[in-house]
Amino acid sequence: MKKKDSQKNMYAHSEKKVELLQKYLEIYLNVLSNTFVKRINLFDLFCGPGIYENEGIGSPFIMLQEIKKASTINNKKAIEYNCLFNDNDREVIEVLKRNVKSKIDHCYAKINYSCQDYKDVIRATILSMQELLNSEKAFAFIDPYQYKDISISEIESMLCTKKTEILLFLPTQFMFRFESNGTPKSLKRFIEELVPMEEWPKSNTGIDFIQSLKEQFKNHLGNDYYVDTFIIQREVNQYFSLFFFTSNILGFEKMLEAKWKIDKDEGRGWIYEHSYNLFSGNKSSITQKFENELKEYLSRSRTNKEVYEFTLHNGHLPKHTNEVLKAWQNEGILSVLKSDGEQTIKGSFYLNYKDWRDHPGKVTIQTKLQ
Repeated sequence: MKKKDSQKNMYAHSEKKVELLQKYLEIYLNVLSNTFVKRINLFDLFCGPGIYENEGIGSPFIMLQEIKKASTINNKKAIEYNCLFNDNDREVIEVLKRNVKSKIDHCYAKINYSCQDYKDVIRATILSMQELLNSEKAFAFIDPYQYKDISISEIESMLCTKKTEILLFLPTQFMFRFESNGTPKSLKRFIEELVPMEEWPKSNTGIDFIQSLKEQFKNHLGNDYYVDTFIIQREVNQYFSLFFFTSNILGFEKMLEAKWKIDKDEGRGWIYEHSYNLFSGNKSSITQKFENELKEYLSRSRTNKEVYEFTLHNGHLPKHTNEVLKAWQNEGILSVLKSDGEQTIKGSFYLNYKDWRDHPGKVTIQTKLQ
């Protein structure tokens, strides 16, 4: 079968997929190196050739490069890295093998190559994840050519081990296009795994569709899981998205850090032509929306644990909430009390993973009536 040009050459929007992958792995592999984890398993289920004809760097090489960096930086702790690179095209796998052999001078990971259809490899991947030891973690990158074989039940089966993170690309623009116009069976099946078709909210834009999908993922998976998106605009009004899933709040925070490194203004996505506005409204609209929601949330007393979770669930980082809270504190409209009822040191909100884990009720925070 003749390959599409996008399967032979890496386009700009695809570079952003692997940039997000790179920034996340860079942060998270370093974090894991300072924990009890002894083995990290990475699964790339639509891996491609690693190096494209136009010299674009694909996801397998990003994984191997980040493993090398983490191993070099943290060489005092021996972590075993296992990679599974799968593509259903045997020729692609042979090219990847040659590229790894010729371009990787020293490999810090054990690599298994696979040439299976997605439905077969995902079953094997789920079984592998269900057999993970307490000292193991897993990460799956799923970048399919189309969405027809993707199933939320399989995503859920990978997540239920509580040791797995997943980064999934979906061609949401194509899904949105057929949402209410001749909906194909594959899209109907996909949506009805989440909600009955008649309950699916009608989308006016591709962004609306992505937001609805994110909310339905969250509702379906429940409060024990975290879901977020990274939106990629390829052309005007053409939006695609990466979805990140985890049960680990620290892993979720690290993905948000990766997103905000790419989109420093809104932490939401990337646009090919910067002359266009990716999101309707001005550049402060996302921040203003978050501030309004935070003020409403803090209309009653919340612990530092609750505010930390609220911040991440709303796609922001603790530093963003700290800035807002400091401003409100200076305006005299914020109360921050220690567990004994005493006032805290000004600017101390304890919104971080360590206090979330060890001191979840260290302070309570509430906006004052005006």
